[in-house]
Amino acid sequence: MIIPSTAILFAQYKRWADQVLFTSLSELPPEELMKERPGPLKNFIGILNHVYVIDRIWQANILQREHGYKSRMEIPYPTLADLCQAQEEMNEWFVSWAKQQTEDSLSKALDFHFLSGKAGVMTVGTMFLHVANHATFHRGWITQLYFEIPAPPPVTDLCVYLTEVSCAATLSC
Repeated sequence: MIIPSTAILFAQYKRWADQVLFTSLSELPPEELMKERPGPLKNFIGILNHVYVIDRIWQANILQREHGYKSRMEIPYPTLADLCQAQEEMNEWFVSWAKQQTEDSLSKALDFHFLSGKAGVMTVGTMFLHVANHATFHRGWITQLYFEIPAPPPVTDLCVYLTEVSCAATLSC
């Protein structure tokens, strides 16, 4: 399953990729962020809020707390600046959390409930992998929207992070 170093890597990668994405989004014309587009999440702000809400839901599941969300489509932060700050705080929490994990804590199975009310059981590690994978999926979706503007999308691939940021800092991968 997942080991602590993998959790740290993915938490740090998610933080970096979100920073790159939000920086790029801040350079787009503001009207593009709210422009309605095909799909259930409607626009850049809707997609980013969805990612944030899912992060919060899974954080609560990991902590075995109530999250208070009724929908995955809530928009707690309608402006990019406020959403960016909230996402940065969320990402910092996951990095700090990952650094405290052990193989035992990551392999612990937890009961939780989906928003639908359906019960589920996952390990803490797989819950976190879902958080990281979910965000990556939606960054890809956002990248596609850049081509509709048209504007060059940011590059947030894991291999770029590994070769240009993470491994460059340690001189090894």
